[in-house]
Amino acid sequence: MGFAPFAPLPAPTKELYDKLKAHRTWGYVIYRTTYSPQSDAHFSTIVKYLEACIKKSLFGECEWNNKSSPGVNPALYQEIWAQHSSTIMEDAAQFDGASLDTIRAHFEAWVDAQGQRDKFNKYRMCMIIDEECLQTLLGTSAEALEQDTDNERYKTVRYVKVLEAWPETDQYDTFPGWMKCRSLLLWDLWLMMCDLDEMRMSWEKIDAEDDGVYCG
Repeated sequence: MGFAPFAPLPAPTKELYDKLKAHRTWGYVIYRTTYSPQSDAHFSTIVKYLEACIKKSLFGECEWNNKSSPGVNPALYQEIWAQHSSTIMEDAAQFDGASLDTIRAHFEAWVDAQGQRDKFNKYRMCMIIDEECLQTLLGTSAEALEQDTDNERYKTVRYVKVLEAWPETDQYDTFPGWMKCRSLLLWDLWLMMCDLDEMRMSWEKIDAEDDGVYCG
């Protein structure tokens, strides 16, 4: 008797898996806009922590799906993660204290220079770590994330700002073209933006009790 076939990947994850046949890497483009001595000391640790959040959610999805037999092939998730690589935009001369409009202009120009407009999530949104976000991300690490229980992870609201390129907005729109996103939900946001969905769909899920932060 042969082995039962593996279940298919969830649709958004399958989309990423298929996209990676044409793209070498995936992951957020991260703009650093704070260059204080404190940020110098902690920025690399914070980036590793954010990447660990994404990895934990990615493999958490795999674990969740495998609770029902036959489950999803874990090797596919390993392949996806093997191609993850953050792109760091780090230049004090250009970005120290830069406004969101300045970052959007730079990001959109960078995307257009590569001919990637609206072709892949990596080029549809970028992450910003400014002084406000930095303060919420201090005091943790990738190693600490692995040791935390689920309850402990959610005690502190840690977030970044995520900005959409070429957002559909006008003077009457309440969606500003960007939002704060909890670090633990960066993978969730990536999935939500698949199929060219707009960030406003996630932004509209922010409840009053979430204090303006996307919490899923």
